[in-house]
Amino acid sequence: MVVVLLLFFPLMGKKHTEVWSAKQEFKLDQLQTVEKNSNQDFKILLLTDTQLWMNPKDNKACYDQIRKLVAQTTPDLIATVGDNVSGVTSRFLLKEWIDVMDSFQIPWAPVFGNHDSEIPMTTLNWQGDQLLKSEYCLFQKGPSNLYGCGNYAVNITEKGEPIYTLFLLDNGRYYEYEDGSKREIYMGYEQIAWYEWNVKGIEKAAGRLIPSMTFSHFALPEMRQAVEKNGIYNESDKSYTISDAYGFGKCAYLPGVSPVNSGFFDQCLALGSTTHIFCGHDHENNASITHQGITMTYGLKTGPSPAPWNSAEETGGTIITIHTASNQTASVDVQHIPIS
Repeated sequence: MVVVLLLFFPLMGKKHTEVWSAKQEFKLDQLQTVEKNSNQDFKILLLTDTQLWMNPKDNKACYDQIRKLVAQTTPDLIATVGDNVSGVTSRFLLKEWIDVMDSFQIPWAPVFGNHDSEIPMTTLNWQGDQLLKSEYCLFQKGPSNLYGCGNYAVNITEKGEPIYTLFLLDNGRYYEYEDGSKREIYMGYEQIAWYEWNVKGIEKAAGRLIPSMTFSHFALPEMRQAVEKNGIYNESDKSYTISDAYGFGKCAYLPGVSPVNSGFFDQCLALGSTTHIFCGHDHENNASITHQGITMTYGLKTGPSPAPWNSAEETGGTIITIHTASNQTASVDVQHIPIS
């Protein structure tokens, strides 16, 4: 009885009251920053769908993978794109996961996925409060009047000046549409407006357009369109392979995306800042494909959890390298690092 009460006692978190308006003044110094060493590349280790659950053996294997990845890639920052924990033990696993991530003493930036919120009595607001206690986590809840919990931006700086912006956006829940179907939710219109406000604000403050990349759980509709149009269809297993002309990797099935296109990709194109879009969610997909000049990439699934439902051919992480450049125009390389 005590265990049941602990599992289902509601954890709501502190009331979240921050409100954003497009009319408010943008202040560059309010964004978190991670300083890049001059004349050195900046490396981001991307983890996704660790989906820690009630099986300690699977969780240990996941943590072992993460430790190997960190030792092998020596990243400057770690990003996670959701489904960090799952199942009825989420509230207990969250603290363990935070402790493991903090043990690397490296800045890390998470977003939530659909499994992080699958236990209604453990709210994302409460989970956000736990992340805010972390010594190295960059998570911010963001404005309360945007969709979700955890919309925030981080500037990568060199000699104090921004060279790349990371947008962490929460789009990791299923939504019930008019036809009764429950599908991936679309990027919120207010999130798109907030993204635009930040891009323009950073550009004005820096005196030039700063390139950026976004991190969220679900793929965009344009990724499904790009894979369907330019991927090589394999009749034998119904998969799509990405040719060297467009990227690399494979989709075991077409990306799971919202049936509603809210226009986020179009806004990325119009503003001209975002060069890369990263997502997770579809464990068996590891494709990276460039569409209209923007590279959309699935992070390689991290860890075996939950083993009974995970059919990924490879698991591990993805390393994103922002190469140093004297002309302030840094190039980016993306590479999967399989561990299993």
